[in-house]
Amino acid sequence: MQLDKHSKVPLYKQLKEALLEYIEKNLKEGDALPIESEIEKLFGVSRITVRKTIEELASEGIVTKTQGRGTFVQTKNIVQKAGNITSWTEEMRLKGKQTETKNLMVNEIEPSKKIAKELQLSKGEKVICLKRLRCADGEPISILINYFRSKFTPGFLEKGLTKESLYEILEEDYGIQLERAHERVKARLATDLEALELGISPDSAILHITRVSYLPDGTPFEMVEMANRSDRYEYDIDLVGRNKLKTFTAEGE
Repeated sequence: MQLDKHSKVPLYKQLKEALLEYIEKNLKEGDALPIESEIEKLFGVSRITVRKTIEELASEGIVTKTQGRGTFVQTKNIVQKAGNITSWTEEMRLKGKQTETKNLMVNEIEPSKKIAKELQLSKGEKVICLKRLRCADGEPISILINYFRSKFTPGFLEKGLTKESLYEILEEDYGIQLERAHERVKARLATDLEALELGISPDSAILHITRVSYLPDGTPFEMVEMANRSDRYEYDIDLVGRNKLKTFTAEGE
């Protein structure tokens, strides 16, 4: 397929449209694009034009470049719908993803000052710490660390995770229903360990989420810290209405 070198449209833009059409007709998520030399011959353009086009497609999230492996059709981001308390497993099931858990670690620990404050723990009260690397369709997506109050879950360490969803275990084995939660989301750079576990480059951006969940009587039960890959994870939030600021006259009316 030859591009029109006499057109006023730059070659790299023509190539971009041609590659988008090629991807739509011939490839699916995760498939590899032809190597640069093949694209060069296929469309009759220079290597510089090919590289500029690939870089633009990568910047738009259409393809991803992997060092030493090639260029691949980008996997669509996982979108988390904010507003409901759902487990990670439940969220992935709703999206038709195959889930997998790796690097499982379960301990009873002395809480840090931050955890003790968030959960309003009594002096000497301990928490269960559950750390998991969560994968969707075979790809590491998120590191989850759950801290929840030991006294509400007797025997949890001995039983372990009998199901992949922690919330299903809490509901079915302990009758624990979480009524509300508060989340804080911030962007930061991944630590070296997080980058290694998530399979991303050092200092890549991640979405760090802290959630505190409450029982129906208002007791804080659980704190969760999540490190999510920013190139695979999005938050979707619906906003309703707008609080208008009151105006005041000079007399304070």
